[in-house]
Amino acid sequence: MKQTIIVLLLAVAIGAQAQSRLEPMTQTEQELWGKRDFGTWLSKKAIQQMLKFPTPMEDFPSALYIYYGYGETERLQVKWCVGYNKGVKLDSVEVKTDKATAVKFSDLIEHAVKTCMFNDDRIGFDGTIYFFGNSIRVATTWSPDNGSNCKRLTDVLEKAMTAVKNQNEDELKSLLPEVESLTKVFKGLYPKD
Repeated sequence: MKQTIIVLLLAVAIGAQAQSRLEPMTQTEQELWGKRDFGTWLSKKAIQQMLKFPTPMEDFPSALYIYYGYGETERLQVKWCVGYNKGVKLDSVEVKTDKATAVKFSDLIEHAVKTCMFNDDRIGFDGTIYFFGNSIRVATTWSPDNGSNCKRLTDVLEKAMTAVKNQNEDELKSLLPEVESLTKVFKGLYPKD
């Protein structure tokens, strides 16, 4: 009985650790998503972005973009597919905010992407694939486990998407304590050398 409990605790600890970081996007994934219009979802003007690709049965793709600097107004934008009787179209909405708020969301994605490493090769077609991009690279996670850093990351950014869709800057700013806390967690994952 004690051995079973220890093995279960060890498995839970390893599972949570496996999703402490995002995964780098592989060449194969880039080629696969390139063929599925992944490029149309990437924004070259956004400082940071999160792309969400759920299973086709659940929902359509959506994306969160963060803009500031380089002549851009400080804003967060959400883009999503909308199904209607003649097919699918893109819709988008944005919330203008102050630079400090935009930078905090940007820093969270930046540090999550910069600390990514190969540590989990789970993938499937029955979950949600998230991609996080900065100006240099794209990192990914698939259906993150509850309690993991990757799950906290996707949860707070999904809430940000909801706040933007609701055109509610106060709702967006209420997420800043979690954003700052999680940014510190990802900063702590940098090598100590």
